[in-house]
Amino acid sequence: MHTAAVRGLGWYCLANAVLLKLTTLYYSDLVPPATTADVQFYRLLVDLSHWLFLALVFIGLPLLALIATRLPRAWILAGAALCGSATVFLLVFDGLVFTQYRMHLGSYVWVLLFGGSGRETLYSVATTAWMTLLGVFAVVVALQILLVRRCWKLGAARVRYAPGAWLAAGWACAFVSSQLWHVWADAKYDVRITAQSSVYPFYSPRTAKRLLRKLELVNPEDDRPQDWGELSVSDHPLIYPSVDMQCVPSARPNILLVIIDAWRADQLNPVTTPALHRFAGTSTTFTQHISASNSTRIGIFSIFYGLMGNDWFPILRTQTSPVLMRELVDQGYELAIFGSAPLVQPEFDRTVFSGIDDIRLRTPGDRPHVRDRRITADMLRFLDGRTPQSAPFFGFLWYNSAHAFDFPTDKVEPFLPSKQGVNYFALNRTADATPYFNRYRNALHFIDAEVAQVLDALESRGDLENTLVLITSDHGQEFNDTGKNYWGHNSNFSPYQVHVPLIARWKNWAAGSVPYMTSHYDLAPSLLTEALGCTTPPHAYSHGLPLMQSTHRPAFVPVFDYDQMGVYQADRITLVSRFGGFEVYSHHYDPLDVEADLEIMEQVSRRMLHFSRRPEAPKLGAVRGAPGAPAN
Repeated sequence: MHTAAVRGLGWYCLANAVLLKLTTLYYSDLVPPATTADVQFYRLLVDLSHWLFLALVFIGLPLLALIATRLPRAWILAGAALCGSATVFLLVFDGLVFTQYRMHLGSYVWVLLFGGSGRETLYSVATTAWMTLLGVFAVVVALQILLVRRCWKLGAARVRYAPGAWLAAGWACAFVSSQLWHVWADAKYDVRITAQSSVYPFYSPRTAKRLLRKLELVNPEDDRPQDWGELSVSDHPLIYPSVDMQCVPSARPNILLVIIDAWRADQLNPVTTPALHRFAGTSTTFTQHISASNSTRIGIFSIFYGLMGNDWFPILRTQTSPVLMRELVDQGYELAIFGSAPLVQPEFDRTVFSGIDDIRLRTPGDRPHVRDRRITADMLRFLDGRTPQSAPFFGFLWYNSAHAFDFPTDKVEPFLPSKQGVNYFALNRTADATPYFNRYRNALHFIDAEVAQVLDALESRGDLENTLVLITSDHGQEFNDTGKNYWGHNSNFSPYQVHVPLIARWKNWAAGSVPYMTSHYDLAPSLLTEALGCTTPPHAYSHGLPLMQSTHRPAFVPVFDYDQMGVYQADRITLVSRFGGFEVYSHHYDPLDVEADLEIMEQVSRRMLHFSRRPEAPKLGAVRGAPGAPAN
């Protein structure tokens, strides 16, 4: 019985794999065609392996558990029909979502479905569309009942040869081949292959850049191409920017952007960072500045692009450079890009600095503080080599010691007691945070002196007057401040993890404190409009406003981590639940017994779709209004 049932299950999964592929046909015209033979062959391998993989995961595994329990045959067949129907209908629904938003079901789709634009679309679906969906579901159920009976009969039949074994071997070859191909293409920066991931629902191919580098099979310095123009306009999932940029250079100041990794807002003070605190006293300080993320990837991404975290993967797949960097290059800026942390993980070489020539992806040094000192020395050397005839420069310094709780052993520790290392296993709700917090402050104190050298060099050379300086962080760092066992970052959206300093210094901006809420989304528009002479409205390329614009500011900041999003407001944080709906918390991360502000959630969901390339009309049924409406 078990052997026959398993054979029947195998045929049933194969039949459903064909059905899953068929569900994609009604939106196939929205998928850009494969224009080269190798991309066509890669898609063929994925088609031969991915759909059966989904069927095995969503149908095969649950039914294997049922078969193992030795339930009556009728129960197993009913369970099979239920799993098959649910899986096929899930893919039908995924296709409907794809026609509306050009993205497959995933964590970000929840906010679209429950937060406004998606809800507006779903709630405005015409009655005929719902009837069509109901009819589709009825047909799927009837088909599954027929399939499960037929497949179980095939499983019970005796055959002299084993076609299932041959089919399984062929599937395994296609699956392994497609995964290895993607691993290699990702390591070799072949965007034509990696961009195909967005075509398939629930498709997450493997990568292994670090392993291939370790084995010396690839070299990012040699393999990284300089031209990402291989994708046509229609291949890009985003319309970014939404209009052609109009920029007339005038002032063209030098620009220095300093990122101090994991620097939280309350550590801009005269004790922990005395030099930066003094510098802030003669600069513009934005006291309510919120990062767009509690992680490095989206934090830095939002600074350069002004885009939200849901746009990271479309940008990465197509390796689209930010408007800011394109304009700097077009205006002839000299680039001095120095990162203490590698620029390949997160993949800033494929996003923020995509297409930039002669960029150093890894700074030499065996510890973060060594690399921090190196980038300071590199910047000082760069400044010393400049002449009055030099073009204006864009400097990027990314310090990483605070993120790693690292500082030189020869440096006096001003904050004691200080742990010599961080034992993450010892961190719990009752652990004493003081020695860990002090080590973090010691690292910031070290970075403070490094940044001060660069600022002093600018001033001594007379360049500070004509340099727009921005000093901020990608995210904060928590030390169980809420008493709920949150340590580090990337775990919640409390102020300890997303409220960061922002010091801005430019001769056109008055010194002092700015009390209104700003965010990382505002940095790119500020540089493009104020420094680079761009008159294109900021909403054409970002979700932000120039920093000095105090009016028409939203009362919220969308915040993202690697798999969750929230909305930060002055009095609350609203999380979009992974399972649908919303959870509202105080800044101290205590649950609040209040309803989410659905008007704000609707605005956020519209913004998430603002740059998405969407069809003019849905494929399934008639929808009133929403699909063709602009996303604000």
